[in-house]
Amino acid sequence: MLKDQGLPQDEGPIYDVKSAGLCTEYEEYITKIKEFQAYLDLVQKIAKPGCSQEVLKVALNSMASLVKILDCLSSTLKLHASL
Repeated sequence: MLKDQGLPQDEGPIYDVKSAGLCTEYEEYITKIKEFQAYLDLVQKIAKPGCSQEVLKVALNSMASLVKILDCLSSTLKLHASL
């Protein structure tokens, strides 16, 4: 007699490995988001009212470059996702 396998189960060794992998990926993602936020906070502390014009110029140019790069990357990823 054949036993009905049914739907994939949310338990067992394979599920545990996948679940652990997803948790690790999520934790790494959150760690990177926190690191990114720390860099933004540091830039805000350095490039604040009263800082030198040179510091402000470097901060503005760097942020503008970063935004352009991220915008291009984001557009490329959206294009690939739509294919």
